[in-house]
Amino acid sequence: MSDGRVRLRLFVDYGYTWPLEDFMWPAEERPDWNALLPAELIARLEEWARFFTKHANEETGSFGTEDRRRWFDLEGVRLHNELLDRVGDQFDIRLELWF
Repeated sequence: MSDGRVRLRLFVDYGYTWPLEDFMWPAEERPDWNALLPAELIARLEEWARFFTKHANEETGSFGTEDRRRWFDLEGVRLHNELLDRVGDQFDIRLELWF
Protein backbone atom coordinates (compact mmCIF):
# COMPACT_ATOMS: atom_id res chain seq x y z
CA MET A 1 0.00 0.00 0.00
CA SER A 2 1.13 3.51 -0.62
CA ASP A 3 0.69 4.55 3.02
CA GLY A 4 2.99 1.79 4.28
CA ARG A 5 0.32 -0.31 5.96
CA VAL A 6 0.10 -4.01 5.18
CA ARG A 7 -3.24 -5.05 3.68
CA LEU A 8 -5.03 -7.93 5.38
CA ARG A 9 -8.45 -9.46 4.88
CA LEU A 10 -10.58 -10.43 7.86
CA PHE A 11 -12.56 -13.39 6.54
CA VAL A 12 -13.25 -17.07 7.04
CA ASP A 13 -13.80 -20.15 4.95
CA TYR A 14 -14.58 -23.73 5.86
CA GLY A 15 -12.07 -25.23 8.25
CA TYR A 16 -10.23 -21.96 8.93
CA THR A 17 -9.12 -21.55 12.52
CA TRP A 18 -7.72 -18.04 12.11
CA PRO A 19 -9.66 -15.33 10.25
CA LEU A 20 -6.84 -13.05 9.14
CA GLU A 21 -5.26 -13.99 5.82
CA ASP A 22 -1.72 -13.95 7.20
CA PHE A 23 -2.07 -17.67 7.98
CA MET A 24 -0.83 -18.31 4.43
CA TRP A 25 2.29 -16.16 4.83
CA PRO A 26 5.70 -17.62 5.69
CA ALA A 27 6.03 -17.93 9.47
CA GLU A 28 8.78 -15.32 9.65
CA GLU A 29 6.53 -12.73 7.97
CA ARG A 30 3.45 -13.23 10.15
CA PRO A 31 2.67 -10.57 12.73
CA ASP A 32 3.08 -11.53 16.39
CA TRP A 33 -0.60 -11.27 17.22
CA ASN A 34 0.02 -12.35 20.82
CA ALA A 35 2.12 -9.22 21.27
CA LEU A 36 -0.22 -6.95 19.28
CA LEU A 37 -3.65 -8.03 20.55
CA PRO A 38 -5.14 -8.95 23.91
CA ALA A 39 -5.85 -12.64 24.51
CA GLU A 40 -9.60 -11.94 24.69
CA LEU A 41 -9.63 -10.50 21.16
CA ILE A 42 -7.58 -13.40 19.81
CA ALA A 43 -10.06 -15.82 21.38
CA ARG A 44 -12.99 -13.96 19.79
CA LEU A 45 -11.32 -14.05 16.37
CA GLU A 46 -10.80 -17.81 16.70
CA GLU A 47 -14.38 -18.33 17.91
CA TRP A 48 -15.73 -16.36 14.93
CA ALA A 49 -13.86 -18.71 12.58
CA ARG A 50 -15.12 -21.81 14.45
CA PHE A 51 -18.68 -20.48 14.41
CA PHE A 52 -18.58 -20.15 10.64
CA THR A 53 -17.31 -23.72 10.14
CA LYS A 54 -19.90 -25.07 12.55
CA HIS A 55 -22.97 -23.21 11.26
CA ALA A 56 -22.50 -22.11 7.64
CA ASN A 57 -23.82 -24.64 5.14
CA GLU A 58 -21.36 -25.29 2.32
CA GLU A 59 -24.05 -25.86 -0.27
CA THR A 60 -26.70 -23.28 0.59
CA GLY A 61 -24.69 -20.56 2.30
CA SER A 62 -27.28 -20.54 5.06
CA PHE A 63 -26.43 -20.35 8.74
CA GLY A 64 -29.57 -22.26 9.66
CA THR A 65 -31.21 -19.30 11.42
CA GLU A 66 -31.33 -15.56 10.93
CA ASP A 67 -30.03 -15.10 14.49
CA ARG A 68 -26.87 -17.04 13.67
CA ARG A 69 -26.35 -15.06 10.50
CA ARG A 70 -26.93 -11.78 12.31
CA TRP A 71 -24.46 -12.75 15.05
CA PHE A 72 -21.82 -13.73 12.47
CA ASP A 73 -22.19 -10.44 10.59
CA LEU A 74 -22.31 -8.24 13.69
CA GLU A 75 -19.40 -10.00 15.37
CA GLY A 76 -17.41 -9.61 12.16
CA VAL A 77 -18.05 -5.85 12.21
CA ARG A 78 -17.18 -5.65 15.93
CA LEU A 79 -13.95 -7.59 15.38
CA HIS A 80 -13.05 -5.44 12.40
CA ASN A 81 -13.60 -2.23 14.36
CA GLU A 82 -11.58 -3.47 17.31
CA LEU A 83 -8.72 -4.54 15.06
CA LEU A 84 -8.74 -1.12 13.39
CA ASP A 85 -8.65 0.57 16.81
CA ARG A 86 -5.73 -1.55 17.98
CA VAL A 87 -3.60 -2.08 14.86
CA GLY A 88 -5.16 0.02 12.13
CA ASP A 89 -2.05 2.19 12.03
CA GLN A 90 -0.04 -0.88 10.93
CA PHE A 91 -2.58 -2.82 8.88
CA ASP A 92 -5.21 -1.95 6.29
CA ILE A 93 -7.77 -4.54 7.37
CA ARG A 94 -10.71 -5.26 5.08
CA LEU A 95 -13.73 -7.19 6.35
CA GLU A 96 -15.23 -9.75 3.97
CA LEU A 97 -18.44 -11.41 5.08
CA TRP A 98 -19.54 -14.56 3.35
CA PHE A 99 -22.39 -14.92 0.88
